[in-house]
Amino acid sequence: MSQGNSGNYKQFKSFDISDDHLSAVNRKRRVALNFDVVLFNPAPNEDPYKLLEERMVFTDDPSTTIDSIWWNWGEGNIVPYKSKRLPSLQHDGYQSWLDQGIDIVKIFLDETHKRGLECFYSHRMNGGDMDPRTVPGVGVIFDNFVHEGQFSSGIEAGPNKIPMKEENPEWLFDLPWAPSKPWNFAIEEVRQFILGNLTEIVEDYNFDGIELDFARGVVFPQGEGWQNRDKLSDFMQQIRQMTLEIEEKRGRPFLVAARVPENLPGCHFDGLDVETWAKNNFVDIFTVGCRSFEVDIQSFQKIVRGKSIKIFPSIDDHHSSDGYCTPPIEVFRGLFSNWYQQGADGIQTFNFAYGPKQALSPVDPWGDIHLQAYKEIANLPQLLYSDKTFVIQRRGGGHGQELIAYPEDWETPRYWYANTNMLAQLPIPLSADDKVDTLLKINIGDDVNTHYEKVNKVQVKVLLHDCNKEYLKIPRMSLPTKETENQIQRVMIREFVIPFRPGKENEIALYNNPVSKDTDKHLQMRINNILSPIPRINSGWFIFDVSPKHFALGENLIGLCLTNKKSNQNIMVEKLEVHISYKK
Repeated sequence: MSQGNSGNYKQFKSFDISDDHLSAVNRKRRVALNFDVVLFNPAPNEDPYKLLEERMVFTDDPSTTIDSIWWNWGEGNIVPYKSKRLPSLQHDGYQSWLDQGIDIVKIFLDETHKRGLECFYSHRMNGGDMDPRTVPGVGVIFDNFVHEGQFSSGIEAGPNKIPMKEENPEWLFDLPWAPSKPWNFAIEEVRQFILGNLTEIVEDYNFDGIELDFARGVVFPQGEGWQNRDKLSDFMQQIRQMTLEIEEKRGRPFLVAARVPENLPGCHFDGLDVETWAKNNFVDIFTVGCRSFEVDIQSFQKIVRGKSIKIFPSIDDHHSSDGYCTPPIEVFRGLFSNWYQQGADGIQTFNFAYGPKQALSPVDPWGDIHLQAYKEIANLPQLLYSDKTFVIQRRGGGHGQELIAYPEDWETPRYWYANTNMLAQLPIPLSADDKVDTLLKINIGDDVNTHYEKVNKVQVKVLLHDCNKEYLKIPRMSLPTKETENQIQRVMIREFVIPFRPGKENEIALYNNPVSKDTDKHLQMRINNILSPIPRINSGWFIFDVSPKHFALGENLIGLCLTNKKSNQNIMVEKLEVHISYKK
């Protein structure tokens, strides 16, 4: 086993890209849908084409703007196809297909191509081994739980056992939340094993490309990422070498995408030397972020300057951005507007609904809002003067406290950066000194200053929490404690509008402790140093009615403070939103 030292002086090969390959990189690709397809529970002998049609409802809708589907077929170590290297899913439904010679992966790939869509294979770099399986006398297990039909019983069952992991425990490392130990990519044998697995996929299937998803799984032990970056870069170099060789053999391009954290410091934290990957043409597409509203597209543009590498920010609306799980469509519009204004080449969706009444989402609003988003996400003329909400990112959240801390119980996530929104601005203490502002930056993707005559109104909404009492955490179906006579209305900060299923229908919601009713008289806000009018209070929020001329296109600086000093005053800014409505 060769783990070696950090070795930070390696020279890498830079690849020349053919004209045909560049044409494939530049093909029309507005929306790339990353599809977690393996999370269904097929009955033995079930018609695979019926399952595919169910999962293509939104894609087949002519009003949506999906150009590319990136099928994810599991955690990466057990597969639904016949492999010479990896075990097959031990699930009755999948096994019945294999026994009949039915290749579910090829069917989905071919049917995607028949629709004229690009098709990628998305590989989780270090999945949790929660792939579905059937256990005699127990039932069907996936995502670590025993299931009854399509729904979880809430009974934990543990991950699959992976033969190569059982045989080589020294290739693994511990994570506190992971029941299955992940691969340590600092070890040469691990990288060669994964390379061989991916080579089999590229050789055996006619995919247009592959996505290496570094948002799904930590690839190095804690604190060892950056010192091992050359080893991962060498792996990426070998991936590119392999795909280009197979591209030449088959006579058509094969692209490489990498899903990475939303900014360069986050990539460095996780041991991903994306600057080297870009410099040497190891990738064609960076899919950037996960549940991050604030993506540093401009920094990625700098490292790909002079290259034909595309930048696709990615949004997950299941393990969602904290406080914004399946938000109103105006929030999605603000998100898309910001990304396009900053120069995104397209957008990737992750964990979005695939139909209005899918098995994991039989109730609204999940499906309806996602369908509306797919209709608007790349329809720029329609998006231009549609009402929008621009928000400031909150830290953490999305996966649960055991994996990533919630902002109200924050601790630095030292195992990895991806998925954490570690550098987000909120929550933040509100200054109680009228000479010292709490400063926040917010991006506005619409040029409301130039086109102010088309704007109906602009409101800045601020949500505060009084830290003299704890946050209120109760099941979402429960009624919160009534406010005191001196308090404004209590507000839900976070809820989970995730697919309804047993065990998930009554998730814990987070409410603020409301501030006092006289706070509006003392709360000041400045937009780009322009003092705003005194706010009013509505439904627990502080509402500032402001002029569109106060905002610049792109980044804006907002200052907040309280003008009345109190010794016991301890208030947090939980949310800040800019709501823009246009004249109809």
